[in-house]
Formats: sequence, C-alpha cells, structure tokens
Amino acid sequence: MAQNPLSTATPRLHPRQARTLVEIARKITGVAVSTDKISFLELRVSRRLRELGCADYDSYIAKLHGPDGMAEARYLAEALTTHTTSFFREKVHYDWLAREGLPNLAEAGAGTGYKLTIWSAACSLGSEMWTAAMVLDQFSQTRKGGLSWGVVGTDVSRQILRQAATAVFTEDQVTGIPAELRRSYLMRSRGEPRLYRIVPELRSRAQLAWANLVDLDRTLKLTADVAFLRNVLIYFQPEDQRRAVANVVSRLRDGGYLLTGHSESLADPPANLRQVAASTYQKV
Repeated sequence: MAQNPLSTATPRLHPRQARTLVEIARKITGVAVSTDKISFLELRVSRRLRELGCADYDSYIAKLHGPDGMAEARYLAEALTTHTTSFFREKVHYDWLAREGLPNLAEAGAGTGYKLTIWSAACSLGSEMWTAAMVLDQFSQTRKGGLSWGVVGTDVSRQILRQAATAVFTEDQVTGIPAELRRSYLMRSRGEPRLYRIVPELRSRAQLAWANLVDLDRTLKLTADVAFLRNVLIYFQPEDQRRAVANVVSRLRDGGYLLTGHSESLADPPANLRQVAASTYQKV
C-alpha cells in the first residue's frame, strides 16, 4: 500500500485555529499571545500535536474541547509561555531593596517578629528568586543576630518549576552575578561544560509552587513582604493585568512592596498601593 505523503508533514495553522488556541490559553493563564504570530504558535504547539498523534490542529482543538480538555489546556498554556530570565535583571530594584526597602521592613519587625519573605511571582527558572535570596542574605548579615527569612517562587509552568527546583545554571546564565557573590553562593561542577548550583544554605530557605496569577489558588499558603511581579504583565490583557495585580497584592503584608517591570509600571494601581520609587509600590 502506498504511504500517504502527507502523513509526516507538519500541519499548517490557520488564523481561525490560532484564534481558538490563543483564547483557550488566555482563559487558563491570562497570557495573551498575538494571533498574528502564526510561526511562533506553530513552533510551540506542533510538538504537542506530534506527542498526541494529532493529524492537524482541528483534531487538537477537538481534544481541548473534549472531556480531558482542561488538563490539555494547561499543556497548551505552558507551551505558549515564554521563560526569559537572568540574574540581577533590572538591578536598580535590588539596589533599592538593599538601601531602603529591606531596612524599612526590618525596622517594622520583618525578620525578627516574623519571617521576612520575598516572593518571585513568575519565577521561571529561578534567577530572580535566587538573586533576591543573595541580596537578602547579604542584608541579614549586617543585622545583629541575623534575620529569619525565606524566598518563594511560583510559576504557571510545572515543567519550568521542575527545572527550577534543580537550582542548576550554565556558565552563560550566571554571568550577571558579581564575582564575590559567585564565590559565596554558587558551587561549580568539576566537569565540562561547567555548571553552577545554588549553595544549600540558600536552597534550604526557598520554596517553589505552582500558581496561576489571574486565578490564584486560595490554598496557596503565602504572605509576602516583597513581591516581584516583573516582565509578565505585558503578556496579559488589561482586565487580566488588574486581576493578577490584585491577587498578588492580596498576599502582601501591609507595608510590603510590589515591584513591577520598568516597562510595565501600573497606569491604574489599586487604591491600597502608593508608588515609592520607579516601578515600586508599597501596600498601605
């Protein structure tokens, strides 16, 4: 029997199908991908079609609308989520924390009356969370007796969280860490290529958890003094932006700080936030 020459061909994505996929992913995570990015959508979703044995995108969409559609929609949302991260990204935030934010929190009792907690709300591979941990540990060492502190990272991608849990990074990924902090907080592998792992002293103070910021699970036990919500709001529609911000702020202590990306300052912040620095807000 002659083999169908189209059986191994990569199916093409029609704009109608692209709109359907984008809308399903947006409802799950709030992430809004432009339907004009046909090539991007094909690249990210075609692998899932091959894994499931779907002949075309209509077959895949049928699965999304089927009895196991919600579970599959999470796979779709993860496939469309971009995970760009680096250590000490937008360094001015960490400088501000060390200079003003953390001293203010410590004076109010954070770290002594209760554990001082920093939350990386869209942590990706963990670079932001570990950077905050380094800054916080350095600050703790300047306080008599030290501080009780911890860091929390959440993300919508379970696959990324599993990778983040290893706390392992390549040579290129750690270039943003100053040499003195590398010596204190990284362990280097002996083999090639060189790999680096966050030291146990920091790893023991960290927690990772799954979270959908536009529909934050009430069972997530978290109260933070500082929340990083950076470089993720740009992927949300305005309504979902407001929901994500409100959900994150609801987990902040009074007097705590919300840090957003410098390209996504809040045009209409909640009434219980006041801006105290560039892309930096305090809950009042």
